[in-house]
Amino acid sequence: MSGSARVELSVGARVLQSTGPAIVIAIERHGVCLRDVHGDDSHVVWKDLAVKAIADAKVQATHASLEPWWSSLDDAARAEALVRHEVILEVLTGYRMGFPELAQPGEPHVPFGEGFGASMRERVQAMARQLSLEREQDRDLGRRVLSGSIRDSTVSEATIWNWLNSWKREGLRGLVDGRRSRGKKGFEAIDPLLVRIVDEELARFDGSASKVNLKELERRVHVRLKQEGITDLRLPQRLTQQYLSSRYAALGSTARQHKSAKMRRQRGHASYPDTHPGHLAVDVTRADGLVWDEFHGRPYSVEIITIISVPTRVIVACRVVPRSANAIEVGMALYDAMRPFSMVVDGTTVDDFRWCGIPASLDFTPHPLVAHRPRLKIDRSMQGEHIKPGLIPKSIRADNGSIFVGTHLRAVLADLGVDLLTSRVGHPTDNAHVERWHETLQRAYQQVPGSKGRNVQERGRFVGHEAFEPLLTARELQQHLHRFIALDYHRSPHDGIHLPALEGGRFTPLERFDMLSEATGRILVPQHPDLIYQFLPIRWLTPGNAGVAYRGLTYDGPIMDELYGLAPRTFRSRDDKVPFFYDPHDRSRLWHRSRHDGRVHEMQWRQAHLVNAPLTDTVVARARQLIRERGGNNAITKRGTMLEIVDALTELTTPPNADEWRAQLASARLRHEQALFDHAEADAARDVIDGRAEPTKTPSEPGPGQVLSFPQGEPRAPHDFDWDAPWPDYRGTS
Repeated sequence: MSGSARVELSVGARVLQSTGPAIVIAIERHGVCLRDVHGDDSHVVWKDLAVKAIADAKVQATHASLEPWWSSLDDAARAEALVRHEVILEVLTGYRMGFPELAQPGEPHVPFGEGFGASMRERVQAMARQLSLEREQDRDLGRRVLSGSIRDSTVSEATIWNWLNSWKREGLRGLVDGRRSRGKKGFEAIDPLLVRIVDEELARFDGSASKVNLKELERRVHVRLKQEGITDLRLPQRLTQQYLSSRYAALGSTARQHKSAKMRRQRGHASYPDTHPGHLAVDVTRADGLVWDEFHGRPYSVEIITIISVPTRVIVACRVVPRSANAIEVGMALYDAMRPFSMVVDGTTVDDFRWCGIPASLDFTPHPLVAHRPRLKIDRSMQGEHIKPGLIPKSIRADNGSIFVGTHLRAVLADLGVDLLTSRVGHPTDNAHVERWHETLQRAYQQVPGSKGRNVQERGRFVGHEAFEPLLTARELQQHLHRFIALDYHRSPHDGIHLPALEGGRFTPLERFDMLSEATGRILVPQHPDLIYQFLPIRWLTPGNAGVAYRGLTYDGPIMDELYGLAPRTFRSRDDKVPFFYDPHDRSRLWHRSRHDGRVHEMQWRQAHLVNAPLTDTVVARARQLIRERGGNNAITKRGTMLEIVDALTELTTPPNADEWRAQLASARLRHEQALFDHAEADAARDVIDGRAEPTKTPSEPGPGQVLSFPQGEPRAPHDFDWDAPWPDYRGTS
């Protein structure tokens, strides 16, 4: 209540309540003290009073319980209700205003009030006669009777009894003609008991319960009323149904929307104030499109791993992986996020994303802060080199999936000094930025064959049939997504990018990245050809005279000369084992970091030249199963075991007859090809630095069983590698 309201209300002022008028008998600090027509006192705080003149200033304020219903009525309806209320008060108390202090001339008059000893029936009869006489003197009312708009000008006893009973039951609301208030009643007229029961019933629809129709919801509400013994509740049919319909429609039309409505009540009301592009979010989603497996000649589904820079909305990594994605692949996506890539558009020819770090942004000086930062292309020209920036991760938001909270990814993030921020369980909106990106991907899927829509209702009958709609391979789909990101998404205005005082500015993700880069300074990770190995798991193995044995396979290479004759407990205190980098998607190799030069050296599987099948964990596990089915390793010699593995791997290249195994092998082949591509990029960078190859820009695409090569191109400025420089500490860069 404002200070001016306190001045307007004074002792003796009338306040209209739901039960009728009351007078102010005292002005208090926090409100007023009111006395009603029954002589009962009540205290009302200022905020529950609305000061206004009603009915020729007869009432100076209304109680909050009457609003906004009372104000929604027209003047005639309010005036009529107040006249009826005066009639009731005069019958009961002898005073039209209800109080002796506000007595009109001649009040009280026989037989109204308690002082004359008349019964209630006698009082009602006398009031009916009085009102009829008053109406006979009303010329306007007489003209309405003559015109036929009303049938009679008299007031019957039954009418006054009806007013009296309605007032006792509903207060002032009962005195308003229903025809005048029809269509104007708000939901505030709904009984609070009904509101409580509706709230409790709607609380069940949080995404876990199936949707029901409105009739079933109404039935459940009436059952609850009966179970709680509430039988005298007045439920206006139309208003009750409108209330139920409005409340239920607000939840949404599907169970998924019900869950979203619940999430909205638990979300924050302000954006996270992140201004460093290194605040990332990651998620995996099933691609709404099929790809073609050239090896087996059949379509299959893949998944998309995306890492997005939250403040800038730049997609810093996007990988197509088989079902189901694992922690190794998430780590390799983070590897992509830390590397700058470029895509060249020359006329109608569009390149794929290529690592800019070969060799222009390779930095091996003792002072990594001078690392090269590729200039982003933020103009509107389509032609030229489009950069996907790389950056130093500061934090990464993910859900609670096992691939995100598992040991491997946590170890990688801890080594890089990146904070893992997990969403609350059951709250996908905590990772809303990347979830919204999944909706944007629909535009990319619909541009290529094999799009199957978000659900079965959107799916055409040609999907998955090569004869009708030739499908892309997984590699081609990834290339298409990279082009979509670089040429469409990164160059389009983003509605989620807003700046204070520039709300009307339509900025693209790359423009936002360029703005924040000016504020944060250099955010590139020093590009090192051995960076990839920080994202691979480590296996602790014991070197032997014939090499290193791991899960039935033996690996050897020149680096083994350094590992012979090591002092006990060289690498860890509890045993003599040595750490090796291991890629489960390419079991043909292991890697070890030399203690002498700090470089990573490769060790090949001794029998790699005997087979052509992609050697992954999936393939080796199948080979070991075949060996067990033939009697196990004890049934043959060590050399025989090696030959059994080779034979088993050779069998795997023949067309299998099991759909489950065929799907596993297709996934293994896709992962193996991606691993070849990743390691070939690192090998090419190492060759350039070591002077074994000319510096070029892009690697060529591998064929089946081939290792990536780098075609000749225009050389760039060479880099001098400082072999005495320490390995870059990524946690210390900023």
